[in-house]
Amino acid sequence: MADEVLALRPNDLIVFIDETGIEDFSDPNNPTFGRGGCATLNGDYKKLIKKPWRKLKREKLGGAMKPFHAVDFGQSQPTKAQITGINRFLKRPFWRFAAMSDSRTELPPGIDGHKAISLVTISFIKRLVRTYSDLTTVALVFEASERGNELVQRDFDLASLNLVNRSGHSIRVEGCFMDKKNMEAGLEVADLIIHTAGRQRRHQIAGGKGVVKDFEQTYWHSPIPPAFMSIGTMKLNELALDNQNDQTAKN
Repeated sequence: MADEVLALRPNDLIVFIDETGIEDFSDPNNPTFGRGGCATLNGDYKKLIKKPWRKLKREKLGGAMKPFHAVDFGQSQPTKAQITGINRFLKRPFWRFAAMSDSRTELPPGIDGHKAISLVTISFIKRLVRTYSDLTTVALVFEASERGNELVQRDFDLASLNLVNRSGHSIRVEGCFMDKKNMEAGLEVADLIIHTAGRQRRHQIAGGKGVVKDFEQTYWHSPIPPAFMSIGTMKLNELALDNQNDQTAKN
């Protein structure tokens, strides 16, 4: 992976991925870890995400050139107009997903918290590309992180992902890291999506029932099926085995 912007064609799938929490669950106030984000065909990205997000920022969130961080926004006592604007944006038809774990998650031998979430995220990406019959390339854009880049490179081995489209043809995979200071719309939206997933997981840990309001708006009101995944030991063992079999087939 490189710290660069990818050159993509309109029919390539672009997936923006952010994280929340710490992979070793060492924060007692937030003993969770997860990855999530958004995706769309590159040709639809400006229409579905980039332009409307910048418009929302310009009109409701303090300006198009102001960085958006979901944590800061949640602590700023957002106005009704701001919340309404975000909820309206979230009704747009783009893919959204999150995979969450916490300190109660039982990890199989040899799989740490980051690897666990990576396996679930890769599983979702495999299912996602199989919804397209003529897809040839998928690009994974990760938020750059001094702490996390090395772990991403360890767990997302692009050459061995073995992705295939609905027609059974292999998918080329590209990837890069992008700094949040670039204010790329896809990464800011990914930050919003995974932040709400983290809030929902903390709500569950605390014994809360049902769903928090922003989680409901982000996922349940999506016009296309969203994916919210929490993980257990059995599923992780199955995913680890699937991943091992994919790598063996690739070699």
